[in-house]
Amino acid sequence: MATPTTAEAWLRVAQERAVDARILAAQGRSVAAVYLAGYAVECALKAYLQRVGRGFPTSGQAGHDLHELWRACGFRLAALGDSQGNRTYFVEQWHTGLRYNDTLDTVLDAGVLVEGAVQLAGWVQSRLNRWHRRQR
Repeated sequence: MATPTTAEAWLRVAQERAVDARILAAQGRSVAAVYLAGYAVECALKAYLQRVGRGFPTSGQAGHDLHELWRACGFRLAALGDSQGNRTYFVEQWHTGLRYNDTLDTVLDAGVLVEGAVQLAGWVQSRLNRWHRRQR
C-alpha cells in the first residue's frame, strides 16, 4: 500500500497501529508496543498537518521526528497536562531507533506508555476535528 494521502487515511493508520500496540503490550512485547504506539502518534500528527495544509516529510529520519512534527502542528506540550509523562514521552523521547532495542529506554511501564500514546493521538484528532469545525 502507498503512503496515505488524506487526513482520513492517516487517521485510519493511526488507529490501526494503536490497536496493534495495545495487543503487543498485552502480550508483554513492551518495546514493539511502544514503537508502534509512537508510530500511531506520528500518523495522527501527519493527519493534522495534511488537513491544515502544512507540508511534512514522508520519509527519512525527519518524517519520523515526533518533536518536529509536533512543532509543525503548532501544539504546546503544556496543553497536554501530562503529570505522568506518558504522553510527552512520545514528543520528547520516542525515536525510530527504538525498533533496534531489546529493552525500553524509560522507567515508564509499556502499558502506561501505550495508553499515553492512544490518548495523545486522540488529543491530536480532537484538535483536527476542532480545526475542521472552524473551517465550515
